[in-house]
Amino acid sequence: MNNEEHNICREGIVRAVNGDDVNVEVIVSSACSGCHAKSICIPSDRRKEVITVKNTRHEEYREGETVELLLETSAGNKAVILAYVLPLFVLMLLLFGCYALTHKELLSVGIGVLGVVIYYLILKSAGKSVEKGITFGIRKKVIG
Repeated sequence: MNNEEHNICREGIVRAVNGDDVNVEVIVSSACSGCHAKSICIPSDRRKEVITVKNTRHEEYREGETVELLLETSAGNKAVILAYVLPLFVLMLLLFGCYALTHKELLSVGIGVLGVVIYYLILKSAGKSVEKGITFGIRKKVIG
């Protein structure tokens, strides 16, 4: 995480420190939770998630301390491509390809959806290797 102006930051709270591993709790919220009309519309969807981060800077962290999680923008872009762009490409390719061959809409939709399900299963099974390319950094929160 050497180029900090190209990082995505999110605030979190240290929940545990185990050697070089720091467990940080962040609040993950849906897009609705930031909306000013959320109380009128639907209740906000907020959940807590614990992320384990390697302490590569070897700073001292204490439980309850507020920190910032850093994710390089390029890693965020990679995650978006893997999670949204490629599945859409797979769906469209299978949908139009199957329709061009069979001229059956329902079959084409079924094969397209099945292809996306298989894509996500492959992505989930390759999770560890994908996670190696998307790593978080941590730094103490600057007050002021």
